[in-house]
Amino acid sequence: MNNDDQIKQLAFFFDKLLIAKCLILEEDNFFTLFDTFIEKYNLDESQVNEIRMLEKKDKKELSKLLERDLKAFRSGAYAKLVTNPALIRYSYQHQKNIFIDHIGEYLKRYGMKVPLHPEKDTQLFGEDTDRITFVETLLALELEGLIEVLSLRLGTSKPHEVTTFPLSPVTSLLGRDAHQNAFTTHKVPIVTIQITKRLIALIEPHLSYISHKLSFKGKEVFIPDGFQDSICRTLLKSTKSMKKEWSWMDVLDQREGTEGTYKDDDWRKVYGAGLEINKKVAIETGIKDLLDVNKKTIRVTPKYLPFPEK
Repeated sequence: MNNDDQIKQLAFFFDKLLIAKCLILEEDNFFTLFDTFIEKYNLDESQVNEIRMLEKKDKKELSKLLERDLKAFRSGAYAKLVTNPALIRYSYQHQKNIFIDHIGEYLKRYGMKVPLHPEKDTQLFGEDTDRITFVETLLALELEGLIEVLSLRLGTSKPHEVTTFPLSPVTSLLGRDAHQNAFTTHKVPIVTIQITKRLIALIEPHLSYISHKLSFKGKEVFIPDGFQDSICRTLLKSTKSMKKEWSWMDVLDQREGTEGTYKDDDWRKVYGAGLEINKKVAIETGIKDLLDVNKKTIRVTPKYLPFPEK
């Protein structure tokens, strides 16, 4: 394929994925809004017809087509069609790894419901924005069960002055005119996602306790013998025990040979040891409230609970 054919092929692949997903999501008037993208790159009549035929398919058929094309994207089969060095993009695996590394910080800004916009958020998938496949990567992440795409709509970019336009699915495929010297806007996809428990398991280091070593946030915290060790052995024994709110008496009852022998003021032993554990964890990780400690109960603070993969 010559250079123009390769650009068309990229545009065609991008258009198919985007329209199929929007039809599944039942986004309003998407074909009307997206006409400019199809016409922009003078797609072949057969390509345009194939995209138009998507509107006649039911959601089950669309999902199968989407899965087929996304598997080709993930495997790199789709990328093999491109030979022009200026058009070669990052691999899916590379963009996935960058996303997993950066999404934790992104969540701190937006919370669990993450609005994504190509102009602001493409670097979640790599440093060179001209090599990023924004929509393709998001949909592939959804196929893997790492995110859920809640909304996929068209918006308008901020006015900007440009003289040249890099050829990428985030820029060239979104309707810019080449060699334009003026302030302009272009259509961009606006995506809202929800991250899944499977992704949380990847971005939140595992919380565990073995042989005086409390593992959390990629750090190992030494826990001495005594009540601190007893608390960690009890609370961090399993996912079930981590989710439980323990009374100070329940914790003391877990100490072999001392069941039911505690005094009324022995809550202080659990309370004080819990605070000491939090101090040790804070020194290593900066997290000051791993354990939720009060005079009556102690537990792992819910926001730090590990989630198993699906």
